[in-house]
Amino acid sequence: MKKITGLLSCCVLIFSMLFLQGCASDTPFVKKDTKSLSPLKVVRHETPPILRSTMAETFFLSTAAVALPGGSALLVLSDEYAKSKGGEMQMKIPDFGNLVMHKFVEKMNGGLIKFPVFTVENKPVIEDYADSCTVIEFRVKRVAYGYLDFIRGGGNGVLTKCTVTMKDSSGDILWEKNFTYLSKDFERTREIDEYEADDGKLLKEELEFAAEKTVSDFVAHLNGEQLYANQ
Repeated sequence: MKKITGLLSCCVLIFSMLFLQGCASDTPFVKKDTKSLSPLKVVRHETPPILRSTMAETFFLSTAAVALPGGSALLVLSDEYAKSKGGEMQMKIPDFGNLVMHKFVEKMNGGLIKFPVFTVENKPVIEDYADSCTVIEFRVKRVAYGYLDFIRGGGNGVLTKCTVTMKDSSGDILWEKNFTYLSKDFERTREIDEYEADDGKLLKEELEFAAEKTVSDFVAHLNGEQLYANQ
């Protein structure tokens, strides 16, 4: 029994690491003169494919991963398998990174911070993007749905992880915020088959909701506030 318990604990730890890699720190925005941000551009990186996770698959991959040496092998095994299972839904859902960026743009001057005139780059930018102006960039690190019980008791639902970063023309970070959305945090858990029914209707709605909560958190942090205690 102790061996089984230990194995399960290890499985939970491994998959928590796979889905929530790194604990990036946030950087508050302290600049007072927003006019100095001009010229300003808003960009996004390419959104990774959605991952589909079921209880059986999670346990199988976790158990298999225990025997594999090295963290990189674990990431390849879990991500590629989950991507293949989520491929069908990928064609039916909106681009989460695009949702977040445009929802943020809609609210940019609705808070305490008043931005100068800015431009928006609609197509994803390259990995090491740099510009001669102030840049606000959005990077989605994870989009997943299904069995997420190994993350803060996440149950069945949707998980998204996104980072927004503001950099000056020298590449120095002026502001940065990370946000992880979990359906359970908002009492919106659903079964995996519910998300996939009716051409992914509920999954689309949940991603819209997740994007809204993500942007609300970003705007609050930019204004020196905090909306959610677990972030």
